[in-house]
Amino acid sequence: MRRILIADGNPVLRSALALLLETRLKSQIVALVDSSESLLIEAADACPDIVILDCGLLGETCAACIAHLRRMLPQARIIATSACLEAGNRAEGADALVCKFDPPETILKVIQTVS
Repeated sequence: MRRILIADGNPVLRSALALLLETRLKSQIVALVDSSESLLIEAADACPDIVILDCGLLGETCAACIAHLRRMLPQARIIATSACLEAGNRAEGADALVCKFDPPETILKVIQTVS
């Protein structure tokens, strides 16, 4: 079972993504966070297999969060999300980048591919 941490500033999106992953991929959501500070604390405690990280998360930059996560959890897969794919340069070091407006099937396929 995949252990997933979701970090996104939008509570509706966090909840919807968690429900999608729990029901469609039979994943365990180990934490839902809304800031980079909470992300790093929860990631250290929960040791997720996958981190889904909003590039616009409050706090540190996306690239800085990814660098911290790589040092803390080298085995974890990191999927960056953004409202626009032009944000790709902010997601350097992520295993994948998905657009938040992609259909659920696309997001699920990316998660299955990186895991």
